[in-house]
Amino acid sequence: MLQLLHRHVFQEILIATFLAMALFVFVLLTGNALRDMVGLFSAGKLDALTFLHLIGLLIPYVAAYALPLAILTGTMVALGRLSSQREIIAMRSSGWSLYQVAAPVICIAFFGMVASVVVNLHFAPRAKVAVRTMLTQAITENPLDFIEEKRFINEFPGYVIYMGTREGDQLKDFWVWELDEQKQVKRFVRAASGQLGFSSESSELILRVFNATAEIRDASSPEDFSTGQIQTIFFEQTDFALPLDQVLGKGHKRGTKISNMDFSQLITLREQARADEINRGDKAISPERMRAQTQIQKNCAMAFSTFSLALFGVPLAIRVGRKETYANLALALVISLTYYFLMVVVTWLEGNPALRPDLLVWVPNLLFQSAALFLIVRSARH
Repeated sequence: MLQLLHRHVFQEILIATFLAMALFVFVLLTGNALRDMVGLFSAGKLDALTFLHLIGLLIPYVAAYALPLAILTGTMVALGRLSSQREIIAMRSSGWSLYQVAAPVICIAFFGMVASVVVNLHFAPRAKVAVRTMLTQAITENPLDFIEEKRFINEFPGYVIYMGTREGDQLKDFWVWELDEQKQVKRFVRAASGQLGFSSESSELILRVFNATAEIRDASSPEDFSTGQIQTIFFEQTDFALPLDQVLGKGHKRGTKISNMDFSQLITLREQARADEINRGDKAISPERMRAQTQIQKNCAMAFSTFSLALFGVPLAIRVGRKETYANLALALVISLTYYFLMVVVTWLEGNPALRPDLLVWVPNLLFQSAALFLIVRSARH
């Protein structure tokens, strides 16, 4: 009988977790894809195979965030439904303790936590780097696809570009507006033709135009035409460096960001920073080593949140759980957002090594687990 009830609770939670995982992966994947790639694909800058490959690479990255949410939601939905249907009361009337009811949740949460550790420390950061690498490769191989004819192109910060016609590799009738920080036109160039290439050194597209006329405006008041400070010049060719921040991210020129490093890279970075401290004779932890340590601990703490959130969801689902799925889903989202807000607050302290942000990242887990244990013990007594 005991094994049958355990199997029943386990199955209910596992099915709800699987469905919630599919939902959150889809939502997070759609958000990342819409932000980074759907625009490029719809504009013809990425082919279908590359687009699908990039979507597949993003799955481990979004899974790192989806798994804790999914297990918490699965716990809330399954136990909330069992509680609303009086099945939890029936189990406890037959001699079951609350700890036995929670055993399947703890089992699923433990294996989910182990999976999260592997994903957070290895697969998720590598997936993010692979996406950026593949996007860069697509741009390098087909830079001409990023300029469409007869369309105003504003994907490059500081520029608005219009191309009249394209015949193979020949680009003709260029209009280029160069903008200042207030989005005002400070230079306007019209050229008969142009060429587009990719600079691997600066990770920028290089637009070279020929037989051009340039209109240079007064830098202090570029929109005021009454001053007569507009200069017109002619030249055979000139180059424009088009940044790819909106496509590859603002940090793509600085190499791999700490948040996109896997465990081995973070350990290497931390040891290098420690060696530099020894060479300089520093006794305090350097900001570089603290950033590496904090990222390692943050990845582990995020993985451990799978267990903390699931444990917190057990007494909450039994006490306030509802039969309606949407109500339990909403409650799970509120709990998750509270946890992630606390994590964000802790990350604000990363620039101050004296406060040990590498240890403070565990505070949200400790708070949620302490509250969960208190509620479980309290519920078990009633």
